[in-house]
Amino acid sequence: MSNVDQNVKTIADKITTPENSNCNINTTTIISLIDTYGTNDDGQNNMNAENKTIDVEDEKYSVSSLLWRDLYPQVLASCISLLMVIQPGIHLAYSNNMLHHMPSINKEQFSWITSISVLCTPVGAFFVGLVMDRIGRKNACLLTCLPLLASWTIVTISSTDNIYTCYVFRLLGGIGAGMTTVGLVYVSEISHSSYKQILLSLNSVFFSGGVLLSTCLVDLKWNVINFSFVIFTIVNMALIIIYLPESPIWILKFKSSEHINKAKIAVKQIYPNDNQVFEAEWRRLRSASDDAAGPDVRQPSFFKSVRSNPAAYKPMVILTVLLLLQQLTGAYSIISYALPILKSVVPAAYPPAIGIQSLAALGIVRFASGVLACVLSLRVGRKPLLVFSCVAMATSSVLVAATHHSRDTTAVPWSLCGVMLYVFSSSVGVLVFPWTMICEMLSTPVRAVGGCMLVSYAYLIMFATLKVFPYVLAAVSVPNVFLVFGAVSTSMAVYVHFVVPETLGKSFREIEDYFTRPSKPL
Repeated sequence: MSNVDQNVKTIADKITTPENSNCNINTTTIISLIDTYGTNDDGQNNMNAENKTIDVEDEKYSVSSLLWRDLYPQVLASCISLLMVIQPGIHLAYSNNMLHHMPSINKEQFSWITSISVLCTPVGAFFVGLVMDRIGRKNACLLTCLPLLASWTIVTISSTDNIYTCYVFRLLGGIGAGMTTVGLVYVSEISHSSYKQILLSLNSVFFSGGVLLSTCLVDLKWNVINFSFVIFTIVNMALIIIYLPESPIWILKFKSSEHINKAKIAVKQIYPNDNQVFEAEWRRLRSASDDAAGPDVRQPSFFKSVRSNPAAYKPMVILTVLLLLQQLTGAYSIISYALPILKSVVPAAYPPAIGIQSLAALGIVRFASGVLACVLSLRVGRKPLLVFSCVAMATSSVLVAATHHSRDTTAVPWSLCGVMLYVFSSSVGVLVFPWTMICEMLSTPVRAVGGCMLVSYAYLIMFATLKVFPYVLAAVSVPNVFLVFGAVSTSMAVYVHFVVPETLGKSFREIEDYFTRPSKPL
């Protein structure tokens, strides 16, 4: 028996002893065994096929030893990269600010102001999908801030009566909003597999924070609002430059072997405090990279992967339908046209200021429910949260439709409550998880391009719905619109229950195995 085989047998004997028969193996035991028997002076694995069991165990059991001091660097990096996502939230709800400060605009101008940023979002998403694999995730994050900074600078120095300058502002803001897709890709690649779900769910929290900022600042002076977002964007860029490590997965997948040390340094920035945790994560990433044929081997193209690999085309098809249903539920239309909808459902005898106060309350509800979704995502699966969200949206839609004509000011304004419940319900599932599941379900060869294509597709549908929404609202009235939204929400609940797989707690490899071997449960 060779020395390597003897070493593997020794490790197996230690793991399978009676005291370890229940798999109560801690990280220290696994890593010390690997360090003792399985590495050379350069820290590389000496084992061959047998050591993959150890790698899996290492990934599995290192979770229990992740303390806050091990976790906070990736939490900090995730938050800095997702600060960009505040801006799409701001832009989505900013049409209400513009309507408030530009009361003379007509329906056609308002529909363009609302939808033009969404029309340009796919351009930004597709562009960043093409460049992020070439320039890296960190540089792509920095590049994303440039059109956002330009948009706020232009609108700050312009006046509210220049409608064409406002169009340019919305156009640049939409491009920048689409480019923030790189934040989700970055977080999915630097986060530990056991905390990936909650860190990706922070996307909804930051997006909701943008909606909250936009709705709560509506009464401030026009230039004060815009200049504050100029400062915010500059601070975000500075934090990216100073604190953001490059994605080690990107280095291993898309750079040559001479950059291996850069990948190791990046992993050390993410796990700087505990050498055992760092070594375990580094071995896991190297193992995954080696299984994918290594950085020197040319990766298959996006279109070749989609044509031939079930782990590429199956999640693309599932997500295409899921995103279509998400947009047709009207969850984004309610936010973008919140001010006219709220004015419609508030009884006429109420003070006019109630509409603005309700808009701020809607922002608070959206933010609070986004935080709740983030917390729940750590323990509750995507499917139950999505199904609950859809069913609650359908219920609240019926409430709005049934009580809209009630104008009794002595009674509870149930129609207004129904709108708030609708926003809350959509924010704990429908507005959150279709986006995060793009990064969770797509395999590495198609994640960047495929993810940005799906985001672009979703925003094109969003543009169409936002552009026609004011005309539909005028033609069929608020109650009937909400009934349509309720029907779509019910259909989405059925689709999620029967078609969409659960991804909570699953690694990229497990999800890929599910799509390549469908008989194996996820």
